Amino acid sequence: MIQPAAATAASLDPTAVDAAIARAADLAAAAAHAIWDKKGFDVVALRVREIAQYTDFLVIASATSDRHAVAIADNVEDALRARAGERPASVEGKPHGRWILIDYGDIVVHVFQRAVREYYQLERLYHDAGRLALDPPQWVHEISPDALSEQALAYGDELWADAAVDPDAPDPDDDLASATADADSRDPDSPDADSPDPT
Repeated sequence: MIQPAAATAASLDPTAVDAAIARAADLAAAAAHAIWDKKGFDVVALRVREIAQYTDFLVIASATSDRHAVAIADNVEDALRARAGERPASVEGKPHGRWILIDYGDIVVHVFQRAVREYYQLERLYHDAGRLALDPPQWVHEISPDALSEQALAYGDELWADAAVDPDAPDPDDDLASATADADSRDPDSPDADSPDPT
């Protein structure tokens, strides 16, 4: 005869459940700050415990590119390991960087490229979920996701993870254009160089 599984102490003791939820909420907030540290945007933390059986919170964020998504995911892993000794049970999607899932059991972090996030719409799937109140840094209120994407293109993917987000920064295209013009004027093979046409 098969006996039903015994209930865990956490499922019976409301204070233990409250402590587990508080710990998960703390991890979700720490993940959100790790995302913001790498200039991830549109960060939300959904409490899905009452809706989904597999986790307490989903943390969802957007990135500008595959490299940006990987940088964000790496920073989440590093921050949670340093803060609480947490290691993910699994990480999926890093090789492509379009949708990276980091599963910590109590929380699951999703880092999407913006178009992929809009396509799958996890927030819509969990529209009944409550949202954890997060305390974003000041730059989140000052810079739009579109401006972040423009800066990512201006700086280049390889520099984006460490690039400072400064709305008053000089336009990097100005320096690039003058450097390109200088190089073209010195390159005899350049069509723009001041050399006679060989034909």
